[in-house]
Amino acid sequence: MGTRYLFQKAIKISQNLSPHDKIRVQNLCNTIRESQKELLCAADLAILNCLTKCKGICCKSLDIDSVFSLWDFIFILMLAPRFKDEMQERLDSYNSLYLSPCPFLKNNIGPCIFPNGIKAQLCVITFCSNTEKIKKYIKVVNLNFYKLCWLIQYLRIKRILQKMFVQVIGCN
Repeated sequence: MGTRYLFQKAIKISQNLSPHDKIRVQNLCNTIRESQKELLCAADLAILNCLTKCKGICCKSLDIDSVFSLWDFIFILMLAPRFKDEMQERLDSYNSLYLSPCPFLKNNIGPCIFPNGIKAQLCVITFCSNTEKIKKYIKVVNLNFYKLCWLIQYLRIKRILQKMFVQVIGCN
């Protein structure tokens, strides 16, 4: 599935959450944000290495379909819905046939349009240097994204079962 499709699906999922479920998802997204901030604080030397040695090459030459997931888009849309239209415009004009700069870099060179703490999972956990010192922080970010994935799947199954239950009750 392409990135544009995943983005549209994330919009639909985000908009179709019940008020109660939306709060649950937002709470988990806030947990992810905090774990990202803790990682970035602990990764100060790794980030410095990325900025001075490789100069963010991973953001300037990427296969976007292998970086951004449905969960990343849900996460970003839940915490920063103000980016929805800009994200749509950037994805619409992005040519994903070749490795190219991330569409979410300002002026195709950076920095990222998303604030710290609201980044795609792979973007925030990937460093061009030894990550041994920050491994536990990376694991927490990954675990929290995993929880988001399962929460969204659970809510989907719950919604399907509720519809089936209503149909069964309606038939009797």
